[in-house]
Amino acid sequence: MASPPDGTTVSSQPARLLGAAIESFAMRHCRAYTTDPEELRYPVTVLVWVRWSIAAIGLLLLLYRPQNHMYPYAVFVGLLIVFVALNVVVHFRLVTGRPIYLSSVFVFGVTDVIMIVIGTAVGGGFDNYFFYLLYYPCLAWFAVFFSSFTLTFAWVTIGAAAYAIVSIAAGSGLDLEELQDKTLIARIYVMFVVVASVNLIARAERMRKEEAVRRERELQRDRMELSQTMHDTTAQSVYMIDLGIQTGLELADKGNQELVGKLEATSKLAKSAMWELRHPIDTGLIFEGKELSEALKGHAATFTAITSIPAEVVQTGTEPPLSPGRRSMLFSIAHNALTNALRHSRATEVSIALDFKDTGLQISVSDNGIGLPDDYAERGRGFKCMRVNAERLGGRLAVASGSCGRGTTVTCEIEYAPTRGGGRLA
Repeated sequence: MASPPDGTTVSSQPARLLGAAIESFAMRHCRAYTTDPEELRYPVTVLVWVRWSIAAIGLLLLLYRPQNHMYPYAVFVGLLIVFVALNVVVHFRLVTGRPIYLSSVFVFGVTDVIMIVIGTAVGGGFDNYFFYLLYYPCLAWFAVFFSSFTLTFAWVTIGAAAYAIVSIAAGSGLDLEELQDKTLIARIYVMFVVVASVNLIARAERMRKEEAVRRERELQRDRMELSQTMHDTTAQSVYMIDLGIQTGLELADKGNQELVGKLEATSKLAKSAMWELRHPIDTGLIFEGKELSEALKGHAATFTAITSIPAEVVQTGTEPPLSPGRRSMLFSIAHNALTNALRHSRATEVSIALDFKDTGLQISVSDNGIGLPDDYAERGRGFKCMRVNAERLGGRLAVASGSCGRGTTVTCEIEYAPTRGGGRLA
């Protein structure tokens, strides 16, 4: 079969076009779960388990009271097989970490409605006591994912119309003397009420999320403005002060050890201040979109430039998608570890190791200094802040320090669910 220039087969193009059309349609009418396929994982997981419970009930009914007629019984078995097969496919994608897209959810819902309509028709139409109940969770879950009132109203209208047609045409139809027409109207009305209620909840959740995103963006903008201001003013001033101290050291009488000692201590203090100022400045790069590894490489280069202590970043694996907040906490852990190396270790070299795996990540900062005292955890706030950040990330912090001259290694380990092509820590 000939292939088009983009390398896809002709037979796959209709499916791709259909998927793109569905995704585009969903993007216009759904704002709760569009930006990140990972956001779909939790609601789809709940949906999958709800469907497993429905499949279990359906299997129980088939085994407990088998149909006397082979035709409807075979249809019900076929519908259950299709239902379970679809659930297996989606559950497999969840377990293996493959992405879930809105187009899949849309097809999921359409297939469910078609199967419910078929089951209602074969099962006797209006008199069937099982299939009409399935309309409610099916329509409600659609409203969870697609919060547009127009779309959900159109969806429930289609479902209600299909149920009304099947109820009238299939089986024995409606018994007007038993007022089944009023019962049908009541059932359809409940469909609209259920979907409208879920739509209100979904819309409220969407608005809450949009407000949180707006606040986060404002905070990111403030952080970037602060980092730029510090870079242009305070950091430059401290740098010029240190240059002046270095000039004073060169001009100072070497015989005046007290003066030299004072100038060296002041220079060390200026370097320490410059290094602390780099934390908010370089953290701003994370909120501008830089990956953790990229930001740390720049931070390590700055550490070397300020302190003259060689620092390198060694990365293994591919960095997974991390939210700016998570990246900034990991960055802070590395920064505090470097600060301790600068102030207390007397190290001559430092290394940062980033290890990204499918099930977690590990960040380690090691130096070849004199090690830590026994009461290091009670001194200052550095280690306390690192532990707090590690706990907030759902991870753990470990500190390994040998005796004099054996150096120190600070390690933060975080686990997350495996995903295709790398983990994700939201």
